[in-house]
Amino acid sequence: MKILVLMSMLLMSVSAMAARVEADIKGMTCGMCVEAITGELNKTDKAENVRVSLEEKKARFEVKKDKTMSDSEIKEAVKKAGYQVTKITRKK
Repeated sequence: MKILVLMSMLLMSVSAMAARVEADIKGMTCGMCVEAITGELNKTDKAENVRVSLEEKKARFEVKKDKTMSDSEIKEAVKKAGYQVTKITRKK
């Protein structure tokens, strides 16, 4: 019984943590690209701490606590900025 309680507490604390996302992006060539992608991800009201790297061609951000953000939502936000997501990696 104690093990079940401890496991459920652990699962609740992990789910309450913000999920970290890394998205590989195709088509970025300048600082305006970075600004456009950052702006679209921030507009979703689900992403926070958005950092986009032109050199690495990646966007990194956290999904806000108690929110979820599907791969299709991430791809759509980047597409609105005019770019394409080629890979999404999630970390807790």
